[in-house]
Amino acid sequence: MLSHTKTKKIEAEFGSPFYIFDETAFRENYDDIVSAFGKRYEKFILAYSYKTNYLPYLCGIIKSKGGFAEVVSRLEYDLALKVGQKPDKIVFNGPVKRYEDIELALKNNSIVNLDSWSEIDLLAKYAKKNPNRKIKVGLRINIGLSDKSGRSHIQEHLKTGRFGFDPSDSNMKKVVSRLSRIGNVTVNSLHGHTSTTNRSVWCYQIIAETLCRIAENFFSESVEYINVGGGIFGYIPPQMRWAKTPSFDDYAKAVCKVLKTNKWVRRQKPRLMLEPGIAMVANALSFITKVISIKDIRGRVFVTVDGSAYNVKPTFHKNNNPYQIIKKKVIAQRCTFSVVGSTCMEKDYILTEITDVLPGVGDFIKIDNVGAYTIVLTPPFINPAPAIVVRKSDTFKLVRSKQTLNDMFKNYAF
Repeated sequence: MLSHTKTKKIEAEFGSPFYIFDETAFRENYDDIVSAFGKRYEKFILAYSYKTNYLPYLCGIIKSKGGFAEVVSRLEYDLALKVGQKPDKIVFNGPVKRYEDIELALKNNSIVNLDSWSEIDLLAKYAKKNPNRKIKVGLRINIGLSDKSGRSHIQEHLKTGRFGFDPSDSNMKKVVSRLSRIGNVTVNSLHGHTSTTNRSVWCYQIIAETLCRIAENFFSESVEYINVGGGIFGYIPPQMRWAKTPSFDDYAKAVCKVLKTNKWVRRQKPRLMLEPGIAMVANALSFITKVISIKDIRGRVFVTVDGSAYNVKPTFHKNNNPYQIIKKKVIAQRCTFSVVGSTCMEKDYILTEITDVLPGVGDFIKIDNVGAYTIVLTPPFINPAPAIVVRKSDTFKLVRSKQTLNDMFKNYAF
């Protein structure tokens, strides 16, 4: 628990608001996922999803623990290289890869999962320029997740996902034919990431079954990686649990059972890859913001702070995150209030209608479970990006400085 004195000291050094990165929680999430899957399938690889939070400090932890980097753009690919990730431990996904991106990644022996026929054309161009090279590439497979009633479990209940190749036999035959005409190419990876409505275990079972079927039927001698993607639940604080959520063990049991009972898998022994993001980092970051003012408007109490909902939940979901009120003086006055942000938007609610001890001006509020997508989705809107610190024994180390005006506008012409 942070005291007001300690929080005030951090504010004096790094400014308010600020984030605290919990390195212990992040490392434990990594170890727990690897344990859950690794004890059930020995050849398991965790590839951390950079897009969820690409704070270089935590990406460096993944590298140090032997994990892979999963990236979806050239920006993220270059970042992985900059933090020292070995190129052959980078998985390059995403729907838009330019020729120079594919060229660099293949030269580096990275795992490149092609998303479209256009990317196959770019692969053909690269292969023609390198006729003596044996080229390995992966394919992203578009997996339908409709249940027996016909209801889709793809994100937003979309009938069809938009990424990857149609897995039907007729279409896969066309893919095989096109690749065979290129000549010096083999498929070494099948990637099945599919964003789901509820992250259920059933979805990952379907993904694993589909990838194994395609591998066995079309690429039985070349596939080295079965990649079920990411999106699994991580640790969910009790305050945010709207339903019972699967554990790492639940996911691992279902996926590994598919692989261990598949004849092709038992013969070829491919590596199993998972690309967690939220499960790794959601509970590893907290946001601390200072109370600026308190007002009562027609019976509703608003506590205004110097952070905003962008720093906590940039998708503006309606759930209240776990929180801690850090008061200078212990006062037992309780009431119902909302914590609202520093922007000029009416909808800038950080906590809505909570009943607790009312904070005072100069007190702090710590919002937990904000590690996923906040750092990467927070726009340069009204306020600069806050500092990020990590606890080191009794001190705090800066891992991202508070953004300055020069940082924000150095690329603009004045």
